[in-house]
Amino acid sequence: MDDVAARAEISKGTVYLYFTSKEEILAHLLLEGLELLLVQMADNGPSSLSSPEPALRKLAATYLQFCQSHPSYFRLIAAFDRGRFEEAITPELYQQVLDKSIQGLGLLAQTIEMGKEAGIFRVDDSWRAAGSTWAALNGVLVLMAHPLRRQMLRSDVETMFDATLDLVISGLKGLRKGTKKEESG
Repeated sequence: MDDVAARAEISKGTVYLYFTSKEEILAHLLLEGLELLLVQMADNGPSSLSSPEPALRKLAATYLQFCQSHPSYFRLIAAFDRGRFEEAITPELYQQVLDKSIQGLGLLAQTIEMGKEAGIFRVDDSWRAAGSTWAALNGVLVLMAHPLRRQMLRSDVETMFDATLDLVISGLKGLRKGTKKEESG
């Protein structure tokens, strides 16, 4: 809080007139970052392209670009559900963060659902598939944020991100569990 006050050139007491805790400040910064990400995703979302696979790739590229352009926001997004964040802010503020997060995942799920309806993606649950897609891509970004891991994997972020996206899309196009072809294989 001292750093926030110093940077804003106000007293620490004045900061507390607007925010009750550092977690509340972080929550508002998180909302700011999520809003920026949502605007970019909406501009590149499922309605921007008629084909689901290119739309999915464009959404993923938008997320990668956002993370690279706004690393501080990405770190907040990646870390917000660690620890006791929900307990440290008001339920209303937490709900706002949750709602914004769900909107982003919803765009991804909508794109996957379009692919499912077109017969391109073979998934039973588009929401769960969106969660798995996000987990894989987000995992790459978190993993590759560390120089040691980039060295271990002998890759850069973009290459690993693209390889993971290719694997995810291959999986989305794959067979559903329990289909005859899968059972006989």
